Amino acid sequence: MYGFASYLSERLGNEPWENLVTSKIFDRLGMTSSTFITTMADLSGAAQGYDKGPKSKPKAVVPVPLELSKKWGIWAGSGAIMSNAVDMAKYMNFHLSNTDKNGNEFMTTANFNALHQQHRKLSSTTVNTHFGNEEVPTTENGYGLGWKRGLYRNNENLLHAGSTYGYRSFITLFPSQNIGVFTSMNGEDDDYILRILLHNFLSDVALGVTPWLDASSICDRLTAPKYTGYSNTNNPQRPITEYIGLYVNPIYGNLNVEFDPNNEHLVLRYGVATWDFWTKSGKDQFKAEGTGMIRYLKNMHSFTFLTNENDGIVSVRVDSFCSTCGNDPPIFHKVV
Repeated sequence: MYGFASYLSERLGNEPWENLVTSKIFDRLGMTSSTFITTMADLSGAAQGYDKGPKSKPKAVVPVPLELSKKWGIWAGSGAIMSNAVDMAKYMNFHLSNTDKNGNEFMTTANFNALHQQHRKLSSTTVNTHFGNEEVPTTENGYGLGWKRGLYRNNENLLHAGSTYGYRSFITLFPSQNIGVFTSMNGEDDDYILRILLHNFLSDVALGVTPWLDASSICDRLTAPKYTGYSNTNNPQRPITEYIGLYVNPIYGNLNVEFDPNNEHLVLRYGVATWDFWTKSGKDQFKAEGTGMIRYLKNMHSFTFLTNENDGIVSVRVDSFCSTCGNDPPIFHKVV
């Protein structure tokens, strides 16, 4: 969604997304320390990101290569911005006041209100599942333009989470109280558990109420990181050469299935990433385990090669590509 929005902004603005964000947002808000991982040549000052460790060390974490972060930044609005707490305070102030760095109106009142008003009703969300019945509930009930609307201690708030390999961020805004909370961490946080707990504590401090959480109770609610590894079963039920080829989808692009002669098994290449391809129990069914710069970071559990009436492979269905596609996962058609 954010990648597509970035693409549309470039088409409408006739400039690279990074230039538009700089001139339309960073410059007007005085966010002088914010930049983009896609254009930043020297990343030596960037915080090292970490993610889940291997199955053999379930409490360990592994560093995420900055090379991966830089390449992942091609999604632009979904993970390319590099900023700090000072600049994010300026960004939050805009969302609380609709003013620029000089105190002037940033955009029309109608457009500003459209950012935060509910455009879609929410009921079942990750936050509602984990925190809707807590001692002090946090709930989400609507979705604006990138912002979830919710309640905490009967105060209306706006929530936005950001997650990419090795990094997690979160913003909580209380417009009526003119309060904003921003945190960013260089580690994993499945289901926003730590971020919500931390923001509950910080929000209580900012709201001037006695926090219902402390360091001990927050730690008690956290789940130890887990990594699900894959057994390296390599027993295809047809000649391995029949799987090899280029597979194309008009939306998701190209994926290549190749043979690794050094390790004598199939590999999957998609974009800048590579996976080892292991067979499952069903015929023409595979699972993929990340290698190289995405090792431990992204596994995919379900690939099914589809055949024609002559039992020749013509396409591959990738159930793991889209968690919201239901019974209509993307299919890549074999062209070579």
